[in-house]
Amino acid sequence: MIKLRTANLNDIDFIFTQETRDEFKDLILCWSREEHSSNLHCADKHYLMIENVSGETQGYAILSGLQSPNRSIELTRIIVAEPGLGYGKRALRIILKKVFEDYNAHRCWLDVFEHNQRARHVYQSVGFQEEGVLREALRQKDKYSSLVIMSILENEYFQEIFSNSILCLCRVK
Repeated sequence: MIKLRTANLNDIDFIFTQETRDEFKDLILCWSREEHSSNLHCADKHYLMIENVSGETQGYAILSGLQSPNRSIELTRIIVAEPGLGYGKRALRIILKKVFEDYNAHRCWLDVFEHNQRARHVYQSVGFQEEGVLREALRQKDKYSSLVIMSILENEYFQEIFSNSILCLCRVK
């Protein structure tokens, strides 16, 4: 079981430490502490801390575009301190609930490095679909990387929720 809470300035060190870990250097674009501190107070963004039942921080996520007239919210970032334990998938489900049920979004989208197969698989497992590829869109250390654009629409989210509810009801006898 996990929960999400709104981040505060005390969380910046954790966020920055996770973002700058060696194993993530080819998977995300790092922001400075100052950028995170500034973005933390931006009305168009929401920083969420991922915690386990004991209250230990397991990761964080950033949503952007909260004020979009198109009702399109970007999952700008999600990082889990210990990948492979299921925290990311569980956090994504809660994040999608927040995006579609609390923020009343029509679309949630993200971009992910094409070579990040693990993340792409997790995103697909919660309903995201690949829309296309921004070929060689980013240059990092004399190497170009492509980004895959993925999204889930409001009706797809609610269909997934409805389907899972029916499955749960069928299992209870």
